[in-house]
Amino acid sequence: MWGRHRRRRRAGRYISWPALAMLTVGSVGYLGSAPALSVYGLASVFLYVVPAFVFLVPVSLVAAELASGWSGGVYAWVEEGISAPAGLLAVWCQFAQTIFYYPALLAYVAGTLAYVVTPSLAGNGVYNAVVIITL
Repeated sequence: MWGRHRRRRRAGRYISWPALAMLTVGSVGYLGSAPALSVYGLASVFLYVVPAFVFLVPVSLVAAELASGWSGGVYAWVEEGISAPAGLLAVWCQFAQTIFYYPALLAYVAGTLAYVVTPSLAGNGVYNAVVIITL
């Protein structure tokens, strides 16, 4: 059933699971509502932690279950479960998220972190580029 999706691993660099986990946490941990939540003080930590926990634990369990049994990644899982066009759509969505969403999210995080040091740093392009590349 899954044999046709087994391929030999090419020598090269792959993203590690901690880096992938931090990308997922970063995409869930939206800081856009931070100014509105600041009026709640430490209670706002609860408003971030509980929804993140409720979302990330089931997602990690599903990903671990799918990754442990079969190779081929998201395309193979969706193709086998739904169809080949749906598998292509799933991989395309991952591509679009990686190319467009993560750099924008990292730029937002860089600007938000700049306010810890000085607000004028948020408009510095070199600072933003260094933070985006570092993260």
